[in-house]
Amino acid sequence: MDSVILRHLIEALLERQPILGGDSTFLRRALVFGGVTSIISPVHLESIFTRYGVVMATVLLRDAVRCERVGMLVFSAEIDCLCAAVMEAARPGAYRTISMVDDEILHNSVELVKDAADQQSRRSSTAEAFRRMVPWRYLEADALEDINLRCLLLRMGARSTATPGYLYGVARSELAASGRACAVVAYYSSRMAMVVFDESRDIERCGSRSAELIAFHLGLYDSGLFPLVADGAGGNGAVTRDLLPLFCLSPDFLGRVVLLRGPGIAELDAGEACRRVEELHPVEALLVHRGDRLAVVVARSRGDARALTAESGEFWRRACGPQPITAQLIDDPSPAFMPRPLLYPEVVNLAVARAHRRMDRCTLDDLHGLGRGLVELESLRPSSSVRQGNLARRGFILLGLHQDMTEDYLMQYFGDVESCVVYMARRAALVIFSTPEAAARALRTPMADGRSRDTPRDDQVVDYLLLLQYTMLRVDDPLAHEDSQPLIPANYVLPP
Repeated sequence: MDSVILRHLIEALLERQPILGGDSTFLRRALVFGGVTSIISPVHLESIFTRYGVVMATVLLRDAVRCERVGMLVFSAEIDCLCAAVMEAARPGAYRTISMVDDEILHNSVELVKDAADQQSRRSSTAEAFRRMVPWRYLEADALEDINLRCLLLRMGARSTATPGYLYGVARSELAASGRACAVVAYYSSRMAMVVFDESRDIERCGSRSAELIAFHLGLYDSGLFPLVADGAGGNGAVTRDLLPLFCLSPDFLGRVVLLRGPGIAELDAGEACRRVEELHPVEALLVHRGDRLAVVVARSRGDARALTAESGEFWRRACGPQPITAQLIDDPSPAFMPRPLLYPEVVNLAVARAHRRMDRCTLDDLHGLGRGLVELESLRPSSSVRQGNLARRGFILLGLHQDMTEDYLMQYFGDVESCVVYMARRAALVIFSTPEAAARALRTPMADGRSRDTPRDDQVVDYLLLLQYTMLRVDDPLAHEDSQPLIPANYVLPP
């Protein structure tokens, strides 16, 4: 296999499973696939090989030259990989070739993994922008884990003023994309856009025509390099938030979101509908959620959104088909979690003492109990990093600390640390990094090896914070800031 393609496969693996970056031997446990058909997803491919042993990660990429897919699968144990390589052969209709990594490549595996990690780090801003364009509901519904393979990820040049509907037209005419689109999104502040299709069938051939985009001041990313998986940061009852791209959750988009309902929504082509809507109203995104029978339109301004909701039934019949459509303006997506302001110090002290008591009852290896307490302690700080969300990708918990490992020591040791909480009575710490990439790099350090644990999922973090808020609201006057009923938990989710 071409060394460039192999490096790209390693980059995708490191994005999918960052812990592999600290394992220079994982290529010895890897199988490489060529000629993978477009109907095979990472989940499908992995399901074929789980009978041989535990699979750590599986990725697929587009091979634009051959208009097909290539893939890599990594086992936890080398003996399982050897067994699978001996027992399995080419599977017509699934993949054309299967092999272990060549000895010549294994000889230089350390350097190859290092180069791939460096390249992945340089692409981190692109990966983050891509994640911010994808609604949590899409990831939740992505049972095949192939949304990145169903997506055309576009780079807009400085001179490009393309709208989502226009970009969809370019994808059809210049890249020969086919099939029904479920989303068209333009992320102008990052100069990126995407078109997501219901199926990935035949989308590999689009890469071979990417040179046609230059005349339109556009470029095509290989979205296969950026695997996306739901991480539990949504799905807490705030429906509108889950339907929107993450970048649309900022205050700038308040009053610009229109929710469409109707029996015909489930069959809607997002690209075609967006082109018709754009004839009268500028938009930044149109996303169809077929399972919910809903569509979301993000207008360029509040005035555009109000004008869109005032349109006649005839307009919506032209845009979305003959079935009746109702349009509702969403004034305010569900607010992000924010601790109550101006709480008296006594309230905070009571909450800290409560967290300490609960942690003292935990064993030294109780990840869930200690993690809950550490998150509560962090959330009580005036500028808590928990409120910025994505905690499960930005932090980890250290257990079994030495007595000299203070907060200052850990922050200096790892670098790029946004916040750190140490509870030495249980020899535990929560370390939160500024970016997911910084957290992934830290997992490769000697200290993290053997002492680190995954941070509690973001949905667990939400549970901890809601319980903490409920406790604070129950504190009797004069300590409480205000006398009110606990707020509905469904209204509180972590921001992107």
